[in-house]
Amino acid sequence: MKKLSFFISLFLLASCSKDSSGNTEENGNSSPTITLKSYRIYEHAPAGTSIGTVSASDADGDTLTFTMESQNGLEINETTGEITLSNGTVLDFEEFQSLPFTISVFDGNSIVEQSFDLTINNIDEYALLTTKEQEFITYFQYLTLWKAPTHGTPLEVSSRWNEPINLYLDGTLSNEFRNNVDAALAEYNEIFENSDFSVSLVDTMDESNAHLFFGQTSEVEALWPDMFAIIDGGTYSGFAMTSNNVGVLSNARLWISNPAGVLFKHELGHVLGFGHSDKCDTEKSFLCSSIALENDFLEDEKSIIQFAYDKDFPAGMAEDEIQNYLANLIYLSK
Repeated sequence: MKKLSFFISLFLLASCSKDSSGNTEENGNSSPTITLKSYRIYEHAPAGTSIGTVSASDADGDTLTFTMESQNGLEINETTGEITLSNGTVLDFEEFQSLPFTISVFDGNSIVEQSFDLTINNIDEYALLTTKEQEFITYFQYLTLWKAPTHGTPLEVSSRWNEPINLYLDGTLSNEFRNNVDAALAEYNEIFENSDFSVSLVDTMDESNAHLFFGQTSEVEALWPDMFAIIDGGTYSGFAMTSNNVGVLSNARLWISNPAGVLFKHELGHVLGFGHSDKCDTEKSFLCSSIALENDFLEDEKSIIQFAYDKDFPAGMAEDEIQNYLANLIYLSK
């Protein structure tokens, strides 16, 4: 996809205020004068974009040379004073809203300096995405805000774990069940491979922050009466409960009664903060409220999990915050 280019040249709000009054030095030379100006540019502007020209004068009519600190991502034409973006400079409004820089002007005898701020203007990255990219964000919001009708009222903010999950297995653990758990965790952890997050099995309850019980519905009553009160008399094959503190998840409890790997994937998906999917008739998401053996991760769902568990992705994001955050990430990745 071709990166959208913004070519902007903005010259705004010239002021009579100066950092130098053109004082005459002992040798009779008048130092240069730099005029204060405001500079603005839109975020994501490409290298070479002009942000304006420094206005400077010299009472003696001397030739002026313009210089700038090279580390700030800007360049200046030493003859004309035109300022442009350097190669590799990324202006991201979501990261910073202004960029300070200092200009030096030399008349052959004396140097004067003036500090400026380049204001970064925001753009609507979402409006610049493709329809497919916008649909991806909509599905991300659907899953992370639990918008499926099966959940009732959607969540106000998204949720995630901020520390790895240490999972303890309990119950009558057959080889089939254990092998399916190992295989499912391997798939999840492959999705997390570029993150600092993972899900690992531990040998004791003391080491764990999540507990999975494998057994029949009736066996849940003695272990977790509160969960049994929900699943008793229903058609559940599994259930998950996770503590949620303003979008930060912890201390999960999972129950499943069937060794099928897709059921474990499904309930662990809930533990990770994802609700039911609406991609069920033909696409067969592993997060559908009713699943069969052919249900599995969709490619978009793998990407959603990756985004949600990126180390920099915040917990507790509202719907509009999710849209803005993801649109910015997707746009920057082009």
